[in-house]
Amino acid sequence: MRFSSIIDCLEDRTMLNAFELVETEDMISFSAGFPSPESYPLDAIKDSFDKVIEKEGREAMSYCSTSGFRRLREIIVERMERKFGVRYDVSECIITSGSQQGLDMSGRLFVNKGDVVLFESPSYLGAVNALRAYEAELVSVPTDENGIIISELEKAFNKYGDRIRMIYVIPDFQNPTGRSWSDERRQEFMEFMYRYDVPVVEDAAYSELAFDMNCRKPLSRFDKKGQVIYVGTFSKTFCPGLRIAWICARGEIMDKYLLLKNAADLSSSAISQRQMAYYLDHYNLDEHIRGICTLYRHRRDIMIGAIEKYFPENVSFTVPEGGLFVWMTLPEGKDSRELLRRAGERKVAFIPGTSFYPAGEKCNELRLNFSNMSDDETEHGMKILGELTEKYLDNMK
Repeated sequence: MRFSSIIDCLEDRTMLNAFELVETEDMISFSAGFPSPESYPLDAIKDSFDKVIEKEGREAMSYCSTSGFRRLREIIVERMERKFGVRYDVSECIITSGSQQGLDMSGRLFVNKGDVVLFESPSYLGAVNALRAYEAELVSVPTDENGIIISELEKAFNKYGDRIRMIYVIPDFQNPTGRSWSDERRQEFMEFMYRYDVPVVEDAAYSELAFDMNCRKPLSRFDKKGQVIYVGTFSKTFCPGLRIAWICARGEIMDKYLLLKNAADLSSSAISQRQMAYYLDHYNLDEHIRGICTLYRHRRDIMIGAIEKYFPENVSFTVPEGGLFVWMTLPEGKDSRELLRRAGERKVAFIPGTSFYPAGEKCNELRLNFSNMSDDETEHGMKILGELTEKYLDNMK
């Protein structure tokens, strides 16, 4: 049987395998970026669904507009202005089936075969896979502790010029490193991008998971000509099962996204959108987010404490101020894929760092998720992983 050339671009099964581990018995998984299931407000979700079915049942079971349920979009744009100081009209917001759909549609909108897409180095595996499917050339731009390095970005534009059709970035508690861009770097980045007619896809999945509860300014705040596409989601702040996310973009760009959304699935789930809108109107999402940030800060501390206790000193790691991930670096010349093989035999999983580089440039790093495992599971799993790491590094001396 013959398949399209696109499928050949999707041979990296790392993300798929991470999700498949959900149902693997007795696995301590630090792999997929899942929120904590016990954080889901089940009683409020049930009440919201009950009220929607009781009061709006026929509408909730019907098709929704392609743009999405209007009341939900109104709440989203009002909330973005209140929390981030970014003003969008409700017509500039569209509901998507998870933020992954927003990334896929961005590739369909801007990228042709052979075009160049720029990424931070490293970057989110799901975005790398989504955009690789459009047979683009994926180019990594180096980063430091403050974000993407502008001088390196300039080198990329000098080298690739008009072939660059899009840049994808995660300024807040970046997946996989957990780092956040400084305000100065955000402004510097947008001033640089203003020189080019290139769309900026800002993935804001973790923007509200700040452990100090001080949300950073999104790139949209510095956008002078409407080139930022803001991709937001409730998957990390509420629950992922509803698949409720959104895109905010200006004018003509949003018109094009609407055409793509209609072609992709006509519209997102009407009942899920109405449930989310009911919850936002009748419950306090900000209070809920404060609770999960407290939980995740605690779980980060458990993981960091276990790393300090069980791992050799020649392993370095980030201490994120928000989000879901710790980024670990082994000594040069070591391969985290070999460590994963050994860890898998002991029922411990993580994602090797090489998958977060479009060209697989580095292999001595790994991503650890701290939000989804209990304290005891994290302590036990990290003890196993630390012992395996020490043995692996000793054997390679």
